[in-house]
Amino acid sequence: KILTMFGLVLLLLSIVVAIGQAAGQQSLPSSTTSSPPIVFTKNELNEHNLVWKVMNKSCFGKWSGTLQSFRMNKSTNTPVCNDNDDELLNFRLWAKADTNRMGRKTDSGTWTVWNLQRKGDEFIVPLRRLPVVSSRPSQLKIGFQPGCVLRLPGNFRQVPRALIELGYWGIGMRRTVVLEYQMPDKQKRMELKDVTLVMQRAVPWYKKAFFVGNTTVAHDIQILPRKAPSNVEDVVKRNRARKPIRIERVELQSMQRVVTTKADMTDDDTRGAAEVLESLLLRLGNNECAAHSTSYDVVLPNGLLASFPKEMLAKSSSSATKTFVFAHEWKHFGQQTFQALVIEFDVTTGEAILATMYSYK
Repeated sequence: KILTMFGLVLLLLSIVVAIGQAAGQQSLPSSTTSSPPIVFTKNELNEHNLVWKVMNKSCFGKWSGTLQSFRMNKSTNTPVCNDNDDELLNFRLWAKADTNRMGRKTDSGTWTVWNLQRKGDEFIVPLRRLPVVSSRPSQLKIGFQPGCVLRLPGNFRQVPRALIELGYWGIGMRRTVVLEYQMPDKQKRMELKDVTLVMQRAVPWYKKAFFVGNTTVAHDIQILPRKAPSNVEDVVKRNRARKPIRIERVELQSMQRVVTTKADMTDDDTRGAAEVLESLLLRLGNNECAAHSTSYDVVLPNGLLASFPKEMLAKSSSSATKTFVFAHEWKHFGQQTFQALVIEFDVTTGEAILATMYSYK
């Protein structure tokens, strides 16, 4: 159990650092630099700028909630809480941009969290719009409006463990999922190890002045259910008739982004978006073949709809790609929107290929 808890702590620390890095900071600055910083392409610069814009618009602020690690039951496709002897903590966050003498936001900031490993602990991660690194980072960071930040390996075969993290930051609510895939020693397979969920409420404006990071609010700990919601049929029925209004495709190796609005969609675009939604809802509504499925298809306890592979690498697999789908119902300034993010990896090379965000109404 000690090893299990130690591994969980390391994962949670990586989540904190990684989310901070999503705004551009790859690592803490060192006192000496042997190589000059890399020069980013136009597409890479645009992506860093978009992630920073999403952070400013949706992520910066004061948040309070909790996080919990789950393991997936292969036979039922359901998340099972990783119980331990430690109490659930009130995970608290203050993310903010620095300001200059004129009070204007700069291209740097800080990401401070409390109660991550134990009550009263504090971790501060510096943020930058653009990273200062001498080599290409192994992790890719992608942003989607209005408040979605994605982090994933550029090549899952080149990292000891593959972390795929998606955060939906809606109006007043944060929902984040982190999937960790690991390859056991001397095995040619990479299996899902843990699913870590974060759920936090934004501190309302009239309470921000009284926000204390190093404290515990018992009510906020209860925000994340320990079991997935049981009304899957309602979720499927409520979203089945939605129509696509926007498609954003990001070629992950070149960072080239193509945006297609409703007015410019071809019949193939509309048909493809409809198939993504229909396929996800069909898998969520049919759990009878869960034991024989190659993916987990589930509504997660924090409300995210998800479909992700049980294994990234398997001893016998005919699939050329591995596909992840995460979806969420937004209520953004009174507008009801449904977004589904599809991520594709090439199994042979390990490269992340494409990230496509479908928006529906």
